[in-house]
Amino acid sequence: MAFDIPEKKKLAREVLRRKLEEFGFLLIQKSLWVHPFACSNEINCIAEMFQISPYLWLIEANRLDHEGYLKKKFDLA
Repeated sequence: MAFDIPEKKKLAREVLRRKLEEFGFLLIQKSLWVHPFACSNEINCIAEMFQISPYLWLIEANRLDHEGYLKKKFDLA
């Protein structure tokens, strides 16, 4: 998941970051988060509640470079 939420929505951005951490997302680059399991329903619910849907990019990937690193981080190895 990636996002670029404007400063005028700072509170929503902070709530989203906290929720991503609670859900177990891993920050791999500024505003780029990964999670090993689908959770778009939860993210979409937060996005709708705070009216930030236009600023979010939900991405599902089938293959990743450095997959071993992520498996280890998520304790899936």
